[in-house]
Amino acid sequence: MKYRTLILDFDGTLADTKESIIQTMGFVANRLNIKDFDENLIESLIGLPLKTTFEKAFLLDDTLIQEAILIYRKYYNEIAIDTISLFENVKDTLFDFHQKGMNLTVASSKGKTALIKILKKQNIYDLFSFVGGEEDAKNKKPSPDIVNLIIDKHNYQPNECLVVGDTIFDIEMGQRANVDTCGVTYGNNTREKLEQQKPNYIINSFKNLTEIT
Repeated sequence: MKYRTLILDFDGTLADTKESIIQTMGFVANRLNIKDFDENLIESLIGLPLKTTFEKAFLLDDTLIQEAILIYRKYYNEIAIDTISLFENVKDTLFDFHQKGMNLTVASSKGKTALIKILKKQNIYDLFSFVGGEEDAKNKKPSPDIVNLIIDKHNYQPNECLVVGDTIFDIEMGQRANVDTCGVTYGNNTREKLEQQKPNYIINSFKNLTEIT
C-alpha cells in the first residue's frame, strides 16, 4: 500500500449530513428570531467549526454564538442525527481497508459527542483508531492541527498519510500538514472548486480510494 493511514473528513465525505445541518441551522435561526437564512451560504460553510459558521452566516456576537451552539447541539444530537446516512460504498470500503490493515482515522469539525454517536449507529466506530472532533484541536479547519495531532499521537509519517475530504477546507488542512490529499466530488464542493485547491487526487466515489492507496 502506498499509504498506511487515511485521515477522513466526516460531513460530506463519509456521510450525507447536508440536510441535517441545514435543518438544524434553520431551527437555530427560528429560535433566535433570525430572519436572514441563506441555505446556500450555510451549505458553503459546511466543514468549518460551528463558531465560524455562526459568525459568517448569522453575524452573531460571542454571547449569542455560545447560545446558538448549545441550541444547535441539543437539536442535532436528539433529532437531526436520524436524517444521516453513509454515502454509497463507504461502509464496505472501510471494512475492506480495515481488514487489510489500513489505519483509519477521522478528522472532523463536528462535535465529538454527535460524531461518535453517528459512527456507532452506523456500526463503523470500531474501525477507527482515532476519532477527532471539534474539541480535539485548538485551531480548527483549515488549520492542520487535527492532522498533526493524529500524526504525532500514532507516530505516523506524513508521507504515509492521505487526507480525504469533500471541501477545500479539508484539502488546505492536509496541505498545511504536508500530507497528500484527495478530494471527493459527491459532497459539498464541486469538482471545479476542489480543483482550485489542487489536491493530489480527486475521486467520484469513495470506493475509488482503493485505486490510489
